[in-house]
Amino acid sequence: MTRPATGPVPGPEAEPAAAAPLPRVRRPRAPRTLATAFVVVAVVVVGGALLYDVVAVRTGHSARAWRAHLADELATRHLDDVWVLLGAGAAVLVGGWLCWLAFAPGLRRWLPMRPAARTDAVIDRAAVGALLVTRADEVPGVEGTTVRINRRRVRVAIAGPADPAAVQRALTAELDRIGLARPLRLDVRTRPAKP
Repeated sequence: MTRPATGPVPGPEAEPAAAAPLPRVRRPRAPRTLATAFVVVAVVVVGGALLYDVVAVRTGHSARAWRAHLADELATRHLDDVWVLLGAGAAVLVGGWLCWLAFAPGLRRWLPMRPAARTDAVIDRAAVGALLVTRADEVPGVEGTTVRINRRRVRVAIAGPADPAAVQRALTAELDRIGLARPLRLDVRTRPAKP
């Protein structure tokens, strides 16, 4: 016969430490269809025109006037010319924009949820905020709630004589029920009620 343990009963703060580690879930990435179509069309048009002109010159025809003019301008203008600097600046801006589109994940308003049955799911930040507002308003003494959510933190401002610790517990339970893949830090503060 085993005797029951006589140590202190672990509270809700001890449960996350004993929980299994959360699986790694990648943030959803935007397909960026419009930007991809713009880049593809621009590359095809410019590359096709240059390729056509190069093939024409190689087969014995004369170069197009625009290509001859462009080659002459590039050969005669100095690097400190205004148009050269403007063209270089525009090329840097477009290149930076394309790099940002390539590496930025996008879809920042969506938060990934824990995978279930090999299915990836996301939830809108506004929906999480609405669930938290509803749950906070159920706590006795809460007269108003404002929720702001970013990628890592939830800031909640409550109005009324409610206990912030009780609101914190209720919202922590609600976030656990939602099942986000990356837990958000919860910051509950009180604010004066509007007259």
